[in-house]
Amino acid sequence: MRTKNTPPLRRFRVYVAAAILGVIASGIALVFFALLMFLLRLPIERSDFFSLLAFGIGCIATAYFAGAAKRQGGLATGVKAAILFALPVAMLGLVFSGFAPSEVVAASETEGVNKALSAFAELMNKAVISVICGAVGGVLGVNKNGGFR
Repeated sequence: MRTKNTPPLRRFRVYVAAAILGVIASGIALVFFALLMFLLRLPIERSDFFSLLAFGIGCIATAYFAGAAKRQGGLATGVKAAILFALPVAMLGLVFSGFAPSEVVAASETEGVNKALSAFAELMNKAVISVICGAVGGVLGVNKNGGFR
């Protein structure tokens, strides 16, 4: 039975486990979409859409598992879990996209502002996707019959 005196790390482990399962689901979706792009011979420009779709699938899976494990507060639980999933993914995306704040300062004014706005827009896209998909996944997980216990 959970009480308010439960250590924070113990309350947090549900979200960590759900985030790990979400990463697995997102990875499987990425592999599937890469195979789909290869088989259909789609141009590389379509990969942005498929990567955002895989990110959304990971957020839904993370929130679903957290909601099913906690069995209460579907919206809040789902959004918390999806944000925990999204933060490291967004930071890794910034690192691997080649965005560096020093480049923005060193670049010409217009080019630097465009790079910064592009990175900010990408982060906002991921934030909106993670909140919406997290809310949906959390509600679905809480309303799931049974549980993981």
